[in-house]
Parts: sequence; structure tokens; C-alpha cells
Amino acid sequence: MSWINGVIPFLLICIFIYGLIKQIQQSVILQKTISAADSLNKRLLIGNHFYTFVFAGFVFLLLMNGLVYFGLIPQTQTISNAVSLLTVLFLVLMFIAKFAVIPKS
Repeated sequence: MSWINGVIPFLLICIFIYGLIKQIQQSVILQKTISAADSLNKRLLIGNHFYTFVFAGFVFLLLMNGLVYFGLIPQTQTISNAVSLLTVLFLVLMFIAKFAVIPKS
């Protein structure tokens, strides 16, 4: 059962990478179809781009956490704490972008 300890984090990272690819596709589609003349549309575009940027940062830091977990990056106290703290910060920024910046309608 020790193989589950390696498979589950790998699958979660793959799911988040897939979500990032879909988010980038959605951001590109919105950029092409919505004009930025209206203030609501401008807020939607800015919020969506901000969310995509923060989601990419979150996935990158999640990958860094995975590399530390699998032992590919030597685990020091500084690296582990910094990566974990930044991952939580980017997660909070994702929720702020999704629920506060992007308009609901």
C-alpha cells in the first residue's frame, strides 16, 4: 500500500495541471470574444487573467511541493516553509480572484 503515497499526489498534480490548461483556454476564449469597452466586461477580463495567473502560480508551487515530497529537491526547513506558505497564499488569492474580482453576472 505504500505505492498509494506516490500515486495520489501525482494524480492530484495532474488534475490541477489539467484545470490550469482549461483555465488558460477559457481566458483566451474570453479575450477573443469579449470587448473591453464595457466596465463589467473589463472587470471580467482582468479578473479572469488575474485568476489564471494566480492559478498558474499555485500549480507551480504545488509542483515544487511535490518535488520536495518525492525527495527530488532536498528538504530544508526554509524551502519547505516558504513553498508551503506561498502555496496557501496563492490559494487564498485564487479565492479572492474568483469570488471578489470576477463579477457574478
